[in-house]
Amino acid sequence: MASKPLPNERCVERNITLRCDGYSYRVRMSIAGASINETFDTLQEARAYRDRMRADASLDPTHRLVLEARQRKSESQQITLAVLLERYMQTISPTKKSCTTESYRIKRLMRYPIAKLPAYLVNRDAVLRFMETARRESWSDNNLRKYLMLLSGLFQTALKCWGMEIDNPIRKIVLPSNGKSRERRLKAGEYERILEQIKRSPSAFLPPLFELAVETACRRGEMLKLLRKDVNLEQQTAVLRDTKNGDTRIIPLSTKAVSIITGLPRSIDGRLFPIVGDQVHNGFQTAVRRARKKYVKECKEAGKKLEPGYLEDLRFHDLRHEATSRIFERGFTLMEAASVTGHKTLSMLKRYTHLDARDLARKLG
Repeated sequence: MASKPLPNERCVERNITLRCDGYSYRVRMSIAGASINETFDTLQEARAYRDRMRADASLDPTHRLVLEARQRKSESQQITLAVLLERYMQTISPTKKSCTTESYRIKRLMRYPIAKLPAYLVNRDAVLRFMETARRESWSDNNLRKYLMLLSGLFQTALKCWGMEIDNPIRKIVLPSNGKSRERRLKAGEYERILEQIKRSPSAFLPPLFELAVETACRRGEMLKLLRKDVNLEQQTAVLRDTKNGDTRIIPLSTKAVSIITGLPRSIDGRLFPIVGDQVHNGFQTAVRRARKKYVKECKEAGKKLEPGYLEDLRFHDLRHEATSRIFERGFTLMEAASVTGHKTLSMLKRYTHLDARDLARKLG
């Protein structure tokens, strides 16, 4: 492929120009997408090099592959990590159940200096600098680990699926620990106080969702996808489809759960709860803050000391912890509890089950 001569250079032959010094010659051409730019003292040397490169590209498949690889490397050096993250978010993330969460993490990553680096320069040192920044911002080890695993998945996809010659720097570092599993359960009176405040929400679906979460141990996403046609009120069962584990399972419904579902208004799309995850998160956190504020005010007026941690450090997912523990406290066996909660292994189920030692002591006698 012919290349235009540079300014102040005169074209002598195809792909050969006389340089501005008037004595040397430049060969400029593109083969297999790779740019070639070499300088020679004589026209004869320039011709020989040009013709050899053309012949090698035509007759030697290996030479052409080398040039193509050089071009791919050159292109990859101009692609920033942010470009790869955007592509990953558009093409890979939508195939995952965690699409919303992963997209949020990607957008957050894009705000850090590491995202502005050319992808091939994102090495071990660059990742360590990002980790230092995250820790200065008080990221937990578990949260940081999730972002690093996201980056690792991105680099593996770029290497194996997108044909990029790029290393995975995450393999060269020690990942932070998973962190200590949460043991937060509702304290006496917290349920009632939160429910009181969540009933002030503009959404009529948040209060029953809150109550059903504690009654069924369902995940937030499972409840938000639950269809009315998948609920059998007579048999007191519900079918949960496309769960986090990829399975479909049937769960039993208590009398209270049936009562909650019966009282729900019907929605156009057939879901029991036609709201989105952000509404649940924001509504729950708002209710907890209001409940805490009211509790503090009551204690101050009554001259009582605040109970440490009361109505603090609560997440909606903690309701699943609470519900699972209550299931065991009702006397369910391990297998019975697992069929309700959907946990696959004892170790997974144990993370959500924090029984009160005093209750166990009473059972022992």
